[in-house]
Amino acid sequence: MRKYLRAANVGWSGLLLDDVKQMNFTDVELKTFRLEPGDLLLNEASGSPKEVGKPALWNGEIEDCAFQNTLLRVRPSNAAEPRYLLHYFGHEAATGAFARGSRGVGIHHLGREALSKWSIPLPPLDEQRRIAAILDQADSVRAKMRDRLGLLRTLAGAVYAATFGDPFENERQWPTKRVDEISRVQLGRQRSPKYQTGRYTHPYLRVANVYEDRLDLSDVLTMDFDEKDFADYRLIPGDILLNEGQSTELVGRPAIYRGEIADCCFQNTLLRVQVDAKEVLPEFALGTFLSYFRKGRFARLSSKTSSVAHLGKSRLASMRFPIPPMSLQLAYRDGLRALGAFDVSSAEVRCDELFASLQSRAFRGEL
Repeated sequence: MRKYLRAANVGWSGLLLDDVKQMNFTDVELKTFRLEPGDLLLNEASGSPKEVGKPALWNGEIEDCAFQNTLLRVRPSNAAEPRYLLHYFGHEAATGAFARGSRGVGIHHLGREALSKWSIPLPPLDEQRRIAAILDQADSVRAKMRDRLGLLRTLAGAVYAATFGDPFENERQWPTKRVDEISRVQLGRQRSPKYQTGRYTHPYLRVANVYEDRLDLSDVLTMDFDEKDFADYRLIPGDILLNEGQSTELVGRPAIYRGEIADCCFQNTLLRVQVDAKEVLPEFALGTFLSYFRKGRFARLSSKTSSVAHLGKSRLASMRFPIPPMSLQLAYRDGLRALGAFDVSSAEVRCDELFASLQSRAFRGEL
């Protein structure tokens, strides 16, 4: 039995080695698939465009480790600096270039052939190393900023827990109602070829746009919504969006829509919760759903197939939801505003935009 890496082991901040699987490799197979320091591993496929081609650098962390076919390996020649290639591949993945060059519907496959023909700007080796060092430093600054923003999110969660306790256990005995008694729960509109063109094109959000307590708006698609559908599926500031179908650990992942994109709708990979603000504030609802998500309540509630967990409209609608006094909800919302917690997502987006701009300049030879 030999350890091997798969797509789940490749993260944006590097390799994720806390869950490395094993399987049998013959001596011949191990010779073919054994990783060597300096190898680059890229996600071969993903349903999320920005995840296609996501890269990580192998530095020999595990002896005699191999890789599986959910990954593509690039072994740089002496003319290429591995960290330069790491940054370039990361830029191509994050901007969706790899996804645009991939094949498949729903799941985007980059493939060995497409990657082998990919054009790479390759200055002299010393210049590659200089560019890689600059981008390494910039990425380190970005990582520190993300850590600080992550601490702010953690603090917001701690404020929720201190104020309201565990919403599922409800040890403080707040009154409860079903989710559909304090809100409108709705599944988004199904994507269909007939909606790809038309007179009423609007942007829409899908599962790839909804992360934990933030929206990623770098890759927003459009489709046709006639007047009736637009009225039904138009997002309103304060709407809570949850991943309806996802991997088990990500199902139910929630974020709030604050009107970032005008006249935006949503697709049926998402569930929308529109709360009755006379009983429940949107900020409190988001905090409650974040608690459910982080403690695995949605994962346990969902129905599961071989690869996807579905939260489902009816299951979400039937969940019990605590209703503390409005004075406490208002104090919680005002506390988050004072902390700057509502600005975390925009700060993250700005960090990523600045780093992407620096990368673009680097690969155009402008650094």
